[in-house]
Order: sequence, then structure tokens, then C-alpha cells
Amino acid sequence: MTTPGMPQLTTERLLLSPLTREHADDLVALYADPDVARYVGGTGLTPASIPAQAARFADEWRERGYGQSAVLDRESGAFLGRIGLHHWSVWNEVELGYVLAAHAQGRGLAAEGCRAWIEWARSAPGVEQLIAVIDPGNAPSIGLATRLGFTLDRPDVTPSGVPVLVYRLELV
Repeated sequence: MTTPGMPQLTTERLLLSPLTREHADDLVALYADPDVARYVGGTGLTPASIPAQAARFADEWRERGYGQSAVLDRESGAFLGRIGLHHWSVWNEVELGYVLAAHAQGRGLAAEGCRAWIEWARSAPGVEQLIAVIDPGNAPSIGLATRLGFTLDRPDVTPSGVPVLVYRLELV
């Protein structure tokens, strides 16, 4: 679904379209795999709570002009996960976040989608840097952030009390 005025990004293999409330069922299926959900909310991501998350993602698009994208396979249209930007008001910083279904991992798709968002962010007004907020135990995500050019900025704690590592990428 294309939303007027909001970026729909494409790569060689992916379509990155604004995540909306209508993607709640896709997110429920994505997070049903505990290995996928463990670093992005874990057991707090339930079929009852996920529609509220989808609503927050949709609201961010409306409020900021960017947000999380549904990651769709260009060939089949299959929902593979989410990649996009998120504003952390507590830190006043913009995060590049990503999570893919297990069957989509290990194929370079997260890097492909993240690179598209990085390029978009380079020309976005007011976005001079991105952060990646990563669970210290998520070695694959740390590796991806590093390959994308992010460097460790600081250890921190999210507003919900989760210890994280914050990586940073300067865009200018």
C-alpha cells in the first residue's frame, strides 16, 4: 500500500512500504518466533499488544514523515519483517531499526533494506545521524550495524529498563 507523501523505498529484492495498522497480523506472525522476538521485546510482544505497536508505527509516519517499513519480497510480495526509522524522544535521536523473519535472515536482506533507509536519511531535513539500539547479546545485529558503518557510542538503558548498546552513524 502506498501512502501519499511517505517514502516507499525499493531495492533489488525488497519493497519497503510504510508499516500501518493493517500490518498487525504480519507482526504477530513475525514475533511468534521467540528467536526473532527475543531482542525486540520478547515475551512483551503478544497478539494483544502488537496491534498497539502497529498503531504507534503508523502514528510515527503521520507525525514525522518516516517510520518503520514493512519489508516485502519484490518477487512474491511476502512479508519478511520491518526496517525503518524510529525517533527516541528520551534521547532525541533517530534510530535505524530492523527485524526479519528467521527464513529471511542470513541472505543480506537486512543490510539491503538498511542501506536504502540510510540513503533516504542522508537527504532528510534534520537527520544528521542515526543510532542503532541493540541488545548486547545480539551479535548478528551488532555485526550488521558495524558493517553499515555504525560505531559504538555508549551503553545505555531504555526507558523500560532494558540495557542496550547504542551505535551511531554520522550522515553528514
